[in-house]
Amino acid sequence: MATAVTCLFGSSALLADGVTIAGDRPAQSLDISIDKAPISAVLQALHEKYGIEVIDNSTDLASDQVSLTLSGSLPSILERLLRNQNYMIVRSQKNVTGVGRILISAASSPAAPKGAPAKEEPPPMP
Repeated sequence: MATAVTCLFGSSALLADGVTIAGDRPAQSLDISIDKAPISAVLQALHEKYGIEVIDNSTDLASDQVSLTLSGSLPSILERLLRNQNYMIVRSQKNVTGVGRILISAASSPAAPKGAPAKEEPPPMP
């Protein structure tokens, strides 16, 4: 996926396809504004600005356009941004953000509720 990236205000802000990232201490305080952009654009902007590795095996992140503003530490912002995804944040003290890698997996099918009758398996083929 190719994303156009333009730097504004030196190293403190970044604008990429409707995503603005501002803040000098991202592990403690960061502001991310999203204007009609998919979550994948936010992750791409974080990769471009901070070198965070993003491994995305889902298909959901590129489809929905969102508009919102998030503030806080980068790990807390990611928790809110990815709340409906299967993800893992790998922390790293080597990165100024405190995040080294973001792993996102495809959504699995929901488990049947407890007490629900088990699905019958079809008989094996002869």
